[in-house]
Amino acid sequence: MEETNQQEMIPDYVYKNRYLISIIVLIGVFMSVLDGFMVTVALPTITSYFKVSVSHTQWIITSYLVVMTALFIFFGKISEYIGKTKLFMIGWILFTLSSLLCGLSSGITELIIFRIVQATGASMVAGVSGAILFHSFPQNEIGKAMGYFGATIAVGSLIGPVLGGLIANYISWQYIFLINVPLGIILILGCIKYLKIPENTSKRLNIDWIGTITFVLSVSTLLVFCSELAKSMSFTRLLLIYGLIFILSTIIFIFQEKRSENPLLDLSMFKNIKFSLPLLSLLIFSIAYNIALIMGPFYFQGVMNYSPSQVGILFMTVSLSMAIAAPLGGKLYDKYRSKYASGIPVLISAAAFILLAYSYWIMNLPLILISLILWGVGYGLFTSPNTTETLSALPPEKTAMASSISTTIKSLGGALGTSIASVFLIMSLNLASYNGEALSASQLILSNSISTSMIVAGVLSIIATVIAVLRNVNLLKKYIKR
Repeated sequence: MEETNQQEMIPDYVYKNRYLISIIVLIGVFMSVLDGFMVTVALPTITSYFKVSVSHTQWIITSYLVVMTALFIFFGKISEYIGKTKLFMIGWILFTLSSLLCGLSSGITELIIFRIVQATGASMVAGVSGAILFHSFPQNEIGKAMGYFGATIAVGSLIGPVLGGLIANYISWQYIFLINVPLGIILILGCIKYLKIPENTSKRLNIDWIGTITFVLSVSTLLVFCSELAKSMSFTRLLLIYGLIFILSTIIFIFQEKRSENPLLDLSMFKNIKFSLPLLSLLIFSIAYNIALIMGPFYFQGVMNYSPSQVGILFMTVSLSMAIAAPLGGKLYDKYRSKYASGIPVLISAAAFILLAYSYWIMNLPLILISLILWGVGYGLFTSPNTTETLSALPPEKTAMASSISTTIKSLGGALGTSIASVFLIMSLNLASYNGEALSASQLILSNSISTSMIVAGVLSIIATVIAVLRNVNLLKKYIKR
């Protein structure tokens, strides 16, 4: 299949309003990212406010992540019938309304329920945002648009923890949610006026409910399995149940999608190497990224005796580097369209992870800072070409689904990376004949274990680099269906 030319169906007035459209979409993305980070920081405050256990309030975060990730592809399918822009607007209305209800919650159960509703709205917004941007810019500016998209996510992750802490400490945790309401109303009005992109939509909505239910079960149980494994670090009966449900639901889903006339997820899309390879590269790189992200705090607190706030400041260098590099990566991709555009950034991050392993081992802070900056630059430069290549591989009417799949893959990579990092850390400590708390281990044992895990992240990134480059090399052309 050839890369599609999205200009065939987009009128000039859309391009004329592209910056207004991008502001609307990026604010939606920014607020959904910001909200996630703010709530994470405010979790201890919410726990104290409702006088419940952390295991109870943890579902405020877990339910949001699970529901949002599980529904990305479902809403991608829905968007083929009602349209990407309408789904975005409905999602933002739902997100705004549920934010108000979260802020007004009088009990922890209410808050968790409204967070699930909020996650549903966020899934609608985040799943199609990349596709809307893709169709709002002319072909020679798509990379720049995707660069803005990546920068917005980076800035949200940079500001979220700081803003969440300030609101929880000096105002009230409720305003973490209530702050979304006035901005949400303004954004809804902007959607009504400017978010008008002609689309070829399906005339009938045919939902494969068996496929939908089994897919949601598969993704949900995988995410919960990863979360529980990272916390318990032992294979309990509950983990076994989650694992069995995941395996069975995945098998049923695959068989159902192969025989369904209107599948939730057309598995034949993955035969298109220009589509599947960027996704595979994204999955592996996301795993490596999250291994590095999880290991960092253990190193700085356990080896260098830094406080959590100092660790947060250090890791802001990664987000700041990403925010600067993402738009630059988009502009470079628009200008040169290099076949190595996705591979080189991952290789930069691979070098950063391996350098970080050495820096952790010798406890050299200046070298650690250089590594963190390179890590952020690599990830930032990767965002635009990877997203553009993924979306451009399918017909225009399939870009919302492609965007939803890409977002799902990224979330799954994050969950898998977190679990792998936790398991690897404990295994490394056990091999060193240490069975206690990770942060109580000796500096040498902890440093060696974390350094080894960073080498693993580097190797994974090198594999992701090769896959990213293979997407565009001549050796694979004869295997690609055109």
